[in-house]
Amino acid sequence: MSKLVFITGVSSGIGLHATRSLINKGYTVIGSVRNAVTATSLKQELGSSFIPLVFDVRDRQETELQIGTLRSLLDQSGLYALVNNAGVVAAGPLQVLPDEDFETVMDVNVLAVRRVTNLLLPWLGTDKKYSPGKIINISSVSGLFNAPYNGAYCISKHALESMTDIYRRELSMFGITVTAIEPGPIKSEIWSKSKGSLDRFASTAYGHLLANADKMIENSEKSALDTAVISNLIIRILEADAPQTRYLVHRNKWMFRILANWMPDKMADRLIAKTLAKGDNYRPV
Repeated sequence: MSKLVFITGVSSGIGLHATRSLINKGYTVIGSVRNAVTATSLKQELGSSFIPLVFDVRDRQETELQIGTLRSLLDQSGLYALVNNAGVVAAGPLQVLPDEDFETVMDVNVLAVRRVTNLLLPWLGTDKKYSPGKIINISSVSGLFNAPYNGAYCISKHALESMTDIYRRELSMFGITVTAIEPGPIKSEIWSKSKGSLDRFASTAYGHLLANADKMIENSEKSALDTAVISNLIIRILEADAPQTRYLVHRNKWMFRILANWMPDKMADRLIAKTLAKGDNYRPV
């Protein structure tokens, strides 16, 4: 049997493109989706090299149940790699963002990553019957830099960056590698879903700053990289003997590093305030 790769959230965007790319490279992909219709459609398209699992990563019991249906397969071959890709965004000022939205982002982007990872770790090599595997966490530049009005997502990705480091250090004794991919803007349905999402805050004290949000999203969308960039990087990591611990994927990588790591906080604050006042550059992810 070909090497097994488990990817969460394969119905669209990075997850779907990565699934297609890996199957074209000869891998077998186990992919999670949230509904049976999508599972059936993808199975018809991708064939025998795709194994769909239907569950919402927020649902602990269903996640355990669905992964358990593959126990005999995983017991036989182990798992070559896990790609924690599923993620959600809920933009808005932290003061007025509904608790439910904030908690959903934390659940999907942080808690579910730990749940899925822990369920699969035995087949990734903590059970020494199996060869050491690879874990790839799809993080974001938002895990390195805190953008206003995108607080829930930034906080979740900062937590994922920390989780990546901790798992990497704890799992090194088993030979399991753990890597973070940190994309900037990527062409995805997430852009269209973000448009209009900040209108609900128009009557708040932040409304005047968010009035041009859709225009800013459109301008940022124009500079987004193709999803293939991430899929190709995932393949490189899977085929590398010793992958890097993290990969920053951004059109202006070094300028971003300066902004995120070396620019004094107050200078960055002034730059962000000026950018928001101009209303021409806002990125929801």
